[in-house]
Amino acid sequence: MTTNIVHTIVPGAAIPLNYFSENNVLFIQNKIAQVLSRHFIERIIIDKASIIRTMQFVLSERREPVPKLNQRVIMYICDDYRNHQQEVNRNLNWEENYSDSQKLIDMTGQNLKFDKFAIKTTDQVKYDGKTRVGGGLRFYFT
Repeated sequence: MTTNIVHTIVPGAAIPLNYFSENNVLFIQNKIAQVLSRHFIERIIIDKASIIRTMQFVLSERREPVPKLNQRVIMYICDDYRNHQQEVNRNLNWEENYSDSQKLIDMTGQNLKFDKFAIKTTDQVKYDGKTRVGGGLRFYFT
């Protein structure tokens, strides 16, 4: 079935024997899980459809023996998964620290994000002796 798909995508392609076989796809899937288990605690299983799409892409790039093609498929999928996970972790860290970044007082660094001496209170007397109503804060956004 997958051989028909590749012949449609790459007409007249000389597909290496047993490249799209079920055993080869399972081998790649297990090898990807083994390689990613060095970096992640969970066992990561990539679905067969994604593996077959990557196999098609690798085959259309360059004709090589099956072990080399398998190696490139494993490399592409592992790199793609690591990059995706790194981006997800970065976004989660941004989300986790967003509320702290919006506070006016940083308690850990003991920093103020506004000028507390420039606050105008309602009973502040100006130069002409009249009491002014209203106030404002001067914020420094970093």
